[in-house]
Amino acid sequence: MVRWAALAFAVVVAGLVVLALSPQAQPTIPSALIQLSSVDLTLFPQSDPDAVWYFSAPTASYAPDRQETTLDEVSDGRRVLAGETDFTLTAESVTIDRADNLRGDHMHAHLIADDLDLDMSSKGSRTVFIDQRAGRFEVPRAVMTGKDLGESVFEDMRISFDFTEFEAGGPGTVGYAQFIVDSPGRHQ
Repeated sequence: MVRWAALAFAVVVAGLVVLALSPQAQPTIPSALIQLSSVDLTLFPQSDPDAVWYFSAPTASYAPDRQETTLDEVSDGRRVLAGETDFTLTAESVTIDRADNLRGDHMHAHLIADDLDLDMSSKGSRTVFIDQRAGRFEVPRAVMTGKDLGESVFEDMRISFDFTEFEAGGPGTVGYAQFIVDSPGRHQ
């Protein structure tokens, strides 16, 4: 009797080993990416509590595992302080990370108070980064234009949201500026 019980036990153990080692069909896991269309998004950055950002985009996606939202074809982005828009933002694609910072390959900002345009683009693997905590744009390559400014090109630029703090350049970078000067007696 003990022999039959030991044999039955050995058969059961062998069967369990075969089942444990055989390849199992993995269940199909649906994409964790959440897709939205006709999006109006309001962002209240925790590190910039006085500001509110508004975005409109035809499509957006949210990746819960990374806690990132990507807005495509942003045509109406703007930052508002005390009920007044201080600058607008357009972009082909903007990703908002878990710290409410924005990044993308190409963005265009318009500073309303100074009537300046800032065309920001990536360079190599470095993307345009809008740092909410520091309150600044960090841009690999930027072209700044304005009515009285002309056109200025900068690399490795860091500039505050209100354009009062500015830093650009470094080893191997390019920068040039073109200013429009009004001559006495000559009016445009």
